[in-house]
Amino acid sequence: MIDAINRKILAALQENARISFAELGKRVHLTAPAVAERVRKMESAGIITGYGVNVNLDKVGYPIVAMVQCKVYRAKEREFKELLLSYDEVIECLNTTGEQAFLVKLAVESMSQLDEILEAFIDFSDTNTMMILSTLVDRELPETFFK
Repeated sequence: MIDAINRKILAALQENARISFAELGKRVHLTAPAVAERVRKMESAGIITGYGVNVNLDKVGYPIVAMVQCKVYRAKEREFKELLLSYDEVIECLNTTGEQAFLVKLAVESMSQLDEILEAFIDFSDTNTMMILSTLVDRELPETFFK
């Protein structure tokens, strides 16, 4: 399903998810309906899982971003997951290998807000918090990933 044309479509959509099918068609040398059909097929196949917007957290009032490694206590995993879902400040959670099996990304308005959330985590896990100072690499997947 992923041929050279679909790779180009995916790359273009990553660059600008709001691109029209007509413009996308020009870039890959297909008609707008043909491109639309290819996009729909990739959506149905789960290759394209959604469209979004990148937000500057600092400019919308969340200047503090932290990564928290969590070593969840035995038999507390279900409750910990429910706790994570209860906080809008949790913007990502990865289940990883190793002792600290959860990596939680938080965006907060203040250090006191971060402290409150970490206090809630204490009942379910040991934590190690890292403050994000800057993002060095934040890029879309290159066409070569869609082989």
